[in-house]
Amino acid sequence: MHSKLLIAATSLLVAATAHAQPVTLKFSHFLGPTSFFQNDVAEPFARELEARSGGRAKVEIYNAASPLGKPTEQASQVKSGAVDIALGLRGAEGDKFPGSSIIELPFVVPSAAQGSQVLWELYKDGTLANEYRDYKVLALFVHNPGLIHTTSKRVLNLSDLKGLRLRSPNRTVSAALEHVGAVPAVLQVNEVMDAVKAGKIEGIVTNWGNPLQGFNDHMKFHTDTQFYTSAFFILMNRERYEALPSEVKAAVDSICCDAWVAKFGPLWDKWDAPVREGAMGPGHEVIVPDAATMAQWRDGLRPVSERYLADLSAKGFPDARAAYERMLKRLGR
Repeated sequence: MHSKLLIAATSLLVAATAHAQPVTLKFSHFLGPTSFFQNDVAEPFARELEARSGGRAKVEIYNAASPLGKPTEQASQVKSGAVDIALGLRGAEGDKFPGSSIIELPFVVPSAAQGSQVLWELYKDGTLANEYRDYKVLALFVHNPGLIHTTSKRVLNLSDLKGLRLRSPNRTVSAALEHVGAVPAVLQVNEVMDAVKAGKIEGIVTNWGNPLQGFNDHMKFHTDTQFYTSAFFILMNRERYEALPSEVKAAVDSICCDAWVAKFGPLWDKWDAPVREGAMGPGHEVIVPDAATMAQWRDGLRPVSERYLADLSAKGFPDARAAYERMLKRLGR
């Protein structure tokens, strides 16, 4: 009798101890340990999750200084279970998430806030559900419209891009650059400045809020065409999410999704400011084309979107055209 009571008591103690052990989640991203993704996304998420779960969850963060910080591997790491959560750049992931690329087409997104909201709505209404079926999607977002930054050539008209060697953030933007005769190279954030210094590229297609060290030391002309954006994701391993204790799952749910997506508009405005302010200094010119010139840019790049949507429809996203039209309507375009 005593032995049975002892066994029962021991079992209860083991169960209670196991229950008391905090869940540790691995969160990876592809920027550095002092980057805005580290300071303003990953670390606040870790603090908030621990607080909202009553200490039941802790987060280990792996950034670009870690083997888990490769730009091209974030989604794959989540799917394999190497990490539990990852923040990644869609354009760095090869052929993954092709439907999401429609938001990167020319002259679609007016701001990070609006673009992020509409991209998230396309996921919630099922338009993009299939390409994220292997994941628990915590957030989708975009940056503020991007520019063309160059070292020495002043770009005003679309024709000025011909022959210019430019870093492109993704294949969607590359299609636009190739259409007008530029020479794009898709480079990851850890490759860009080395290519500039080596003279391999003459400019960078990116947004103001970028993590490139020494950017304004080399980029002197900034053509504010606001012609594209890049899509990002925060994904969680689906099995890991489903296996979470109920209070931890509830804490994740309270942080993610609508609430998290809504934060990225103000965050990108904050992240844009230092680089944009640096470009107002001596030796820089911010070029803002007038309405007539911008109309020429829009007309000149319109065939890119048409061809891209047709290719996307033929390559596994048959709803591309209808999704694009719904997206434009929601953005008031």
